[in-house]
Amino acid sequence: MKRLATGLTALLLGAAGAALSAVPAQAEIRALIVAVSHYAAPIPSLDGTANDAAALTKVLRDEGAKDVIELKDADATRASIRGALEALGKRAKPGDWVIFYYAGHGAQAPSTDPAEADGLDEFIVLSGFSVSHPDPQQFIVDNDLHGWLVNFFPKTVNVLQIADACHSGSMNRAVGPNHFKARAASKNPMAIQLPPGPKDPSAAAPPGDPPNLVYVGAAQDNQFALEGPLPLGESPPRGLLTYALEGALQERRPNGHLAADLDDDGKLSLAELAASLETRTRELSSTQQWASTVVPPRNERSVVFQPLKPPPADERPVEVKAADDTAADILSGRGPWASIPRGVPDLTWSAKDGVVTDSHGDRVAEDLRSAEALAGVISKRKAIGDLAGSANERVLQVQVGPKPKGQLYKKGETVDLAVTHRGEPAYLTAFNLASDGTVQVLYPLDGDGDGKMTAGDARVSLTRTRAAPPFGVDNVVAVATAGPPTALRGALSRMNGKREATAAAAAVRDELDQAHGRAALALGELYTGQ
Repeated sequence: MKRLATGLTALLLGAAGAALSAVPAQAEIRALIVAVSHYAAPIPSLDGTANDAAALTKVLRDEGAKDVIELKDADATRASIRGALEALGKRAKPGDWVIFYYAGHGAQAPSTDPAEADGLDEFIVLSGFSVSHPDPQQFIVDNDLHGWLVNFFPKTVNVLQIADACHSGSMNRAVGPNHFKARAASKNPMAIQLPPGPKDPSAAAPPGDPPNLVYVGAAQDNQFALEGPLPLGESPPRGLLTYALEGALQERRPNGHLAADLDDDGKLSLAELAASLETRTRELSSTQQWASTVVPPRNERSVVFQPLKPPPADERPVEVKAADDTAADILSGRGPWASIPRGVPDLTWSAKDGVVTDSHGDRVAEDLRSAEALAGVISKRKAIGDLAGSANERVLQVQVGPKPKGQLYKKGETVDLAVTHRGEPAYLTAFNLASDGTVQVLYPLDGDGDGKMTAGDARVSLTRTRAAPPFGVDNVVAVATAGPPTALRGALSRMNGKREATAAAAAVRDELDQAHGRAALALGELYTGQ
């Protein structure tokens, strides 16, 4: 595990108590907010970091934080960040939360530390960083930041680090004008040679991860941390991690509890928040990015954030841009869409080619030529968005193989679908939502019995099949329940083979709400094409 809980896109959450139910009334929230937008060429400047920092600052102010330090662009140096963290450590009292937030570029470079398993150091990239002549005041390596967090804050003080950045040798967190994409300042980490940093005893930490730190990385080591216009194509750019965090604090169940409150007890624990971020980042990025989390058992039920005010209901139709005259004619009719001739749409449709692409540039459907099929794509898109915030993939996971997650399966290639489960005995129900919103029941089928999984770690094979039309993005939905989900299975049976994505998602939502925390949901994505 990397020392720097950024990856460099990470959320590091810490708790000193074994089971803090919430931030104690006498405790304070203190914070250091660092946002870097402007960089020197060839490193691209960033559009969303200031928006992310402002959003998180508002969240913290709403939580009652008064001791908040902000460092932006040129004001953020190694010395100023170190000094601010040390000062916060001196002011912090037992039970306090100290929050360090970084939004900007991250990168990797060859390490001189033989303990680094991959031979690379992760580091945060500050505004004055030069690829050819790195100034030690303009970067902070993972081990140094880890040392400060360990040495400046005793274990009686809780530490929360949010870093919406990336590494993997990319120095990369950016968005194109039409969809999410990565712009790499340096695709080869070996091209960056870092000079030794200043002598600093406080940067040296004992081995191991301290018990007051919980780690949630917003991207895997080989992934980019993305930013883009969220929630709409013309919205201000945001980092996916920070936006996902806000969503986890806003989206509600019918009973008023947060959708990410998986046990439905009215509190959002760190384990629940981490599980929500894993799924939310993946769903927002079309499986280009997903969180990596580690929450020690003693901290799993700790609570940091209170719910935010829910956003206004999103009643807008999906915006679709026609790529040809045939699509334009169809979009001029009535349907669950708004046809836009310009700007950044949610979907772009070429009726001539039958291809629908999303704002990420991914093909979400192929061979799609009718208004009815387009309506199915739109209903499925909304259905998955409604479910993503309630997934608990620490208990239940959908596995799509044999290729790595997010890879394309071409026509005729073998696809294995399975579900893994850990925990108490549970009844498994699984179905697929095809690219056009068609419901396809996967489990249990005739011969599968009642679909009950044993306690502990279990793996259930759903099907082995081959990639076939309709091509695009399929979404596998798995639900584990404490008792037989008779109503859910009956509803899915009636929908099987029909474009009923909205109704299928509603049936799942009803099952989860009635289970009061005794059910788990998982989602999986299958990408197919010609």
